[in-house]
Formats: sequence, C-alpha cells, structure tokens
Amino acid sequence: MLSFTPNSVWQQVYETIYMLHTGQGAWPIALVVGLAALAVPVLALTGGLIWWARRRAAPAQVKGASWRDADTVILVGSEAGSTWGFARTLQQALVTNGHQVHVAAMNALRRSYPKAARLIVLAATYGDGAAPDSATQFLGKLKQLRSTPTYAVLGFGDQSFAKFCGYAALVDQAMAAKGLKAMLPIYGIDRQSSGDFAAWGALLGEKLGEGLALTHVPTLPRTTRLLLDERTVYGMEVQAPVVRLRFVPPATEKTGPFGWFAPRLPQFEAGDLVGIVPPGSTVPRYYSLASGAEDGVLEICVRKQPGGLCSEYLHALMPGEAVELFVRANPNFRPSRGKRPVILIGAGAGVAPLAGFVRHNRGQRPVHLFFGARHPNSDFLYREELEEALDDGRLASLSTAFSRVMGGGYVQARIAEQAEEVRRLVQEGAQIMVCGGRDMARSVRETIDTCLVPLGLSVDALKQKGRYLEDAY
Repeated sequence: MLSFTPNSVWQQVYETIYMLHTGQGAWPIALVVGLAALAVPVLALTGGLIWWARRRAAPAQVKGASWRDADTVILVGSEAGSTWGFARTLQQALVTNGHQVHVAAMNALRRSYPKAARLIVLAATYGDGAAPDSATQFLGKLKQLRSTPTYAVLGFGDQSFAKFCGYAALVDQAMAAKGLKAMLPIYGIDRQSSGDFAAWGALLGEKLGEGLALTHVPTLPRTTRLLLDERTVYGMEVQAPVVRLRFVPPATEKTGPFGWFAPRLPQFEAGDLVGIVPPGSTVPRYYSLASGAEDGVLEICVRKQPGGLCSEYLHALMPGEAVELFVRANPNFRPSRGKRPVILIGAGAGVAPLAGFVRHNRGQRPVHLFFGARHPNSDFLYREELEEALDDGRLASLSTAFSRVMGGGYVQARIAEQAEEVRRLVQEGAQIMVCGGRDMARSVRETIDTCLVPLGLSVDALKQKGRYLEDAY
C-alpha cells in the first residue's frame, strides 16, 4: 500500500446512501428498503380509508363559542355517542336565548373558563357505574379547575340497573366537594327519554329565568342494510328462548355511481356492539357481536324478553328478511394483547362475544371459559364450536353449569369450586372478562372477590389495572 486516505463522516454517509439506492455491495438490504418504499403509498391509502371510516362513524362534533368566550359550557360524557345529540339540542336552545355556548367532551375540561357563569355536565353511565369513554379523565382534571362556575349534572342511564346514573352521581359529588355551587339537584334521564329531557329543561329554564323548550329528536348513525342468513333458536324447552342470528350483505344489490360496488359488512370485531332500532321506537338497542367482519357474517344472540320491543322483533325475523343496523366499537371489552391467560365468564346469550374471542384465538393463548345455562340439551349455545376449540387448542378449558339439571347450580358455583385454579391464573397475570345479565355479573363479582382474598387482591384492584372487564345488561 503506497498511500491511504480514510473517508470523512459525510463521505461515509454518502457511500451508505448510494449503496442503498443502487444495491451495490448489499443488494439484500437494498431490496428490503425498496419493498418498504413501495409499501408507503399502500399504507397511506389504507390509513386514509381507516381515518375516513372512523370520521363517518364518530358522532358529529358540536360547533359553538370558544371556551374563552362562552358564558355556558356543556361537557359531554358519552360511550356510544347518543349523549352528544342531547348536547346539541340543549346548545341550540340556549343559543336561541342569546347565550354563548361551548360544547366539548368531559375529558377536555380546562383549568379555567374566563367568562363561563355555568357548567352543565351531561354524563352517561357505562356498565356498572363506570365512566364512559369521553369522560375517563374528567375527575382527575376537575381537581385542577380554577374557575368557580355554578353547575348542573344531567345523568343518562337505565333504571333497570342498580347503579342508575351511577357515574353522574360521582361527578355531582366531586363537583360539590370541589366547592362549586349546584344550580339544580342531579337529574337522571331513563333510557334516553325525550320527555325526561324536556322536563329537566323546564327546570333549568326556570332557574335561568327564561323559557327553555328542549324538543329532542334522536339522530341515528348511518345504517347498513343486511339480510338474515341463518336463524337458530335455543331454550324453547326451558321457556327461555334465545335466537342466534347471522346477517350477511345482500348478494344481488350494487351501489355506487355505476353500480360497480357490492355491499359489504361494516368493520367490527367480536365484542363490539350492533345497534338496532325496532319498529315503533327511536331508541336503538345494543347487542354484543359474536363475530368479526373477517368471518363474513354479523352474528348476535338475543334472548326474548317479555314485552321487549326489539327482542320480539328480532325473534320474529325469518331468513331473507332485512334489518337496518349500525356498529359501535367497544374497545373497553376486548382481550388484552399478549400471551397471558384469559378467564371468560358468561351465561345465556352473554356467551356470544366470548365465543367470538375463542374463535379468534389463533395464537392459542390459555383461554378458560365458564358458561352457565339452563339445560345442556336446550340452550347450550355454541356447543359444537366450543368443543372443536377444545380439541384444537384455542380453548384451554370449559366449565359448564346448568341450573335445570340435578346438582347443576349456577356459573358462580363452578368458579367457587375452582377457586385455587382461578387464583393461580390471576397470579400468572390473567385477565377476567364477564358478559351476561347484571344479576349474574354481580354474583360472579362477589365470588371472584372471595377467591382473591388469599392473594390480597380484589375485583376493584383488577379493574383499575384493566384486568377485570364487564359487559352487563
């Protein structure tokens, strides 16, 4: 070697970039980078489509005065989006009366509202007294509030639940503890009743010294038309009929400007909710989905309720008949990612989303299902599918309880019998998911609490970590 001059840093960078572009000296790396570059437009397109789908599905945001200029601030806590419609109705009525109104999610609570004389909170209750999706941060942010407006809390819930408007009650207590003065006592709206809403509006208008007519007409999301493809009825012998329904897009219809596009299923996952408005009603009923869009069907299980407007409508549907529906994401009721165990607990039609989770357990994480029904020969929903899942490893164990069989008992009895195994799974980081009637969910919660005592844990402690999820109705 006669002479040697090392490359500068910039020369080395240049050589590396040149190598990646030309592939000289490292063609495998250049090939990978080239394929990644080709994926960019695909990712941009699919990402844009996902954003647009979510934008269309999201509730319309309410425009109004800025938070700096508003004399009235309306904060909304909503899970499925219906509470936003009530907020729009209230806002329009107040604006008509000359108020400057700002509307936002409860999670968007600010530390100060310079001109706001009043703060009106519309808070739905999710599940068994929990905060809805747009209000999960509210109580923490309330501690930082520096303004001192008067306030009113309007709760939305279902009086058939023990904790009717339970989250709204927590909000009311927290605002009082903050030292804010209430304009009105807390008021509850039962099952989105427009009449209840109008009655509360009259009270608010009286307090403000002005007429306030709240005429609320629910605005439903855009629906999808699907046809009933399969219908299977269970539980007739035990006087508790449950129908398993599987819907598909109409095969012969075409949409679009030139009729090129065949109808498709909306995007959804097992555990999401489908909303159906029965004839003669304006209020949707929600059912947990047992399928994902990838299955090619939209599947639900519906128990017939005496006098139930929607359940009777769905039980009367026959294959080939159409129904208009919409899907609501339910990200708060899905198995967490990873390989840790999952304990699924359901009774009756509540097993539907749990069966969907088992169906999609392709990674074969340890999934243990506790299922309760009345009789194995009458209402053992998903029997064949669950037994197949046991054989191929998607389901690690299946424990059943049939209340109409001698010595059968209820699902919580099976949990108590296997308390040691439950504790072992919880110590391994298991997530517990419960779906079914509220009475069953309450009994299961008490049983799990008893099981966890030796570990120094509780259901509430697991809930705070996202390891105990309920979908009770």
